[in-house]
Amino acid sequence: VRRQIETDIYVPLMEKVHDLLSTDIESEEFALQRKCIRARSRPQTFYGIPIQHISPSSWESAIYQLANIGAYTLPCDKLDALLAAAKEIPALYRVEHPGTDTHLGADDFLPIFIYVLVNAKVPDLLHLQHVLCTLCDPDKRLSETGYYLSSFEAAVSYIRHDLDLD
Repeated sequence: VRRQIETDIYVPLMEKVHDLLSTDIESEEFALQRKCIRARSRPQTFYGIPIQHISPSSWESAIYQLANIGAYTLPCDKLDALLAAAKEIPALYRVEHPGTDTHLGADDFLPIFIYVLVNAKVPDLLHLQHVLCTLCDPDKRLSETGYYLSSFEAAVSYIRHDLDLD
């Protein structure tokens, strides 16, 4: 049902929504993108990823999944892509760190997710954040989806306000 509603209502209005939102956040979006570009050259440890959690592949599969979020039109599909990328992080960690009993907790996950988000080169991050947070099913906000969406919000906020590149 939700997919059909988004198809019938959001799709015909999405260009207008993008234009209106872009007008309001254009300078912030530009500053965020510039910051991401500057941060991409930084090593994983710069983001607070402990040495024992560093990915030999530089989280390549998670970055790839998140980089493709723009291929989707519907917010529900974009949200699914965000979840897939976020879930790829602990899955890849287990593959790249065999034999470890350590699981990634929230304090371990967020720096990795910030690294992945910066390196995924997602265009219009603020626009995406506004759309996903505004149109996300309220029931999903109370589930695993809500956790990963909140992690996405926290990552965008951290990059915007707290990531020190000097």
